[in-house]
Amino acid sequence: MIKMMIAFFKDFFKYRKAIKKQDKWITKFAEKKGYDINPNKMINTNLKIWLSEMEGIYSKRMCPCFDPSGDAELDKKMICPCQFIDEEIEEYGTCHCALFGKKDLPAEQWKASGKRLMAEYRVPLNIKGNILDTRGMPMDKRRNLPIPDASHQLKNGLLELKGNELTMIVATEQESINLEKIAKFKGFVYQSSKKENVYYIDLKVK
Repeated sequence: MIKMMIAFFKDFFKYRKAIKKQDKWITKFAEKKGYDINPNKMINTNLKIWLSEMEGIYSKRMCPCFDPSGDAELDKKMICPCQFIDEEIEEYGTCHCALFGKKDLPAEQWKASGKRLMAEYRVPLNIKGNILDTRGMPMDKRRNLPIPDASHQLKNGLLELKGNELTMIVATEQESINLEKIAKFKGFVYQSSKKENVYYIDLKVK
């Protein structure tokens, strides 16, 4: 928890200008659509940080909950606010990321949506020593993408990491491409190899 809070405040300071830009379009979009914005300051700010980071990595405001799929049509749909937002708000009361929700959504439903999101992304990692196997996660029914994806597992893995080297095992080439872009953005040393249709990503945190 301490590492998580330290990481949060570091990111908040790093992206403080970008967070203000995200806040402007988020407020404008919510007003236009008649939605409310998540009142939980921690979740709200974290999502703005992740949106800023995704925009920095991919040059587009990709959904903070899912890495790009490599499918151009699907990835276009996942630019925030994503094209799944209305049906997800109808189902959950909020969008998948719990950034936007129904107007006047009761506090308990906001909390329930936040708990759903945390349950999805704070699953026990398949990590042994400094090897993190990201495979075998549940798939989102609308996007057919893993939850949590490789980048979210990386974030959690770094919180548990002892030392500065991490090997990640991913199932697809697109996941390895995403991790390479993330590594470049964050200044990590990156190296990949493929063995029997599985990708091994060696990261060294500077």
